[in-house]
Order: sequence, then C-alpha cells, then structure tokens
Amino acid sequence: MNITFARSLYTQGQYNGKIREYFYYISHNGFLFLDDSRMKNFTAAYKDVPFLNFFYARIKENKTGRYEDTFPWVSLCGIERNFLRCDDTPLVYTELDPTEQSLKVGQSSIQYPFEVHQPSTLSMTSTGRVYHKSSIGGKALVADKLTDKLYHRFRFDKDGNPIGFEFENQIVRLNDVK
Repeated sequence: MNITFARSLYTQGQYNGKIREYFYYISHNGFLFLDDSRMKNFTAAYKDVPFLNFFYARIKENKTGRYEDTFPWVSLCGIERNFLRCDDTPLVYTELDPTEQSLKVGQSSIQYPFEVHQPSTLSMTSTGRVYHKSSIGGKALVADKLTDKLYHRFRFDKDGNPIGFEFENQIVRLNDVK
C-alpha cells in the first residue's frame, strides 16, 4: 500500500539502492506501529520485546536526507532504515519500577534511570503532559497512565502551576515548568 504525505510517497519495505526502508509511528501511550496500519490500538502494536529493545536502542535524529520532515527519527538496523514519526516524543515512559529507580521505555524491557532529585529531569506542561530526561531528544513523554499514577505527588502553586514533586518523603522543587 502506498501512503502519500505532503511531499513524500513510500511503500513499506521499499528499496533505496541496497537499503530497505520501513516506516513506523509511536503513539503518546508508547506503542509502536507500522505507520500505515489502519488500526492503531494495543492489538496492532508491536509486542516482541527483543525487537523493541533493538529498535529503541538505535533511535536517533533522522539526518539521512530522506523523509526528514515527515519522519524526524530513524532507527538503523544493518542495511535497513526504520523511519519514525511520533505523536509527541520518540521515547515514552510507560511504567515506573516498584523501587522507583527506573522508567520502562514503551513496551520494551529497556529501563532509564528515574532521576527525580534533579528537578530539571521532570517537568509538566500547561496541558498536563509530564516529561522526564531522555537519552535522545532531551526529554521523553511520560505516558498518561503513568502520569495518572504520579499526579497526586505533584505540588502546585496558587495558579495551578506545578512547582514540586513528592519523592522519598521530600518535596523536590521543579524548575523546568513550561
């Protein structure tokens, strides 16, 4: 199936010389889909953990000269290019481990340190979306279901702006509020 964007046309698995190209989409809930899949729900998302670990570990900014406007991220795999667009950020944290030391990336088993004692690593926008430090792109989105679990720990000023986060029986001041 061909998908047409403003200036792009692609076919899943197409060849550009000897390089095979695939196109993906990451939702704000951290699910990875083929970009042209019609159904973007849990049942259609990739769930193979080794594949997801490999894919997420290789995401970087798309500087290939191809599809950079439409697919700003790429995950390289040998002679394959996996172009990626996302609803918000390419990494989405979906779970906080029980010890509260790490965040899980999407549906993979990759863990990223939860560094809440560094206030700039945790932020909340005026829309209520929460972000945390990331290995790529500066910040990663914290999925809505995880934000719902953490919401009661945020502290707000009289205008409703987030100013602190309760962690280990202390209020950690937030200084990266947008």
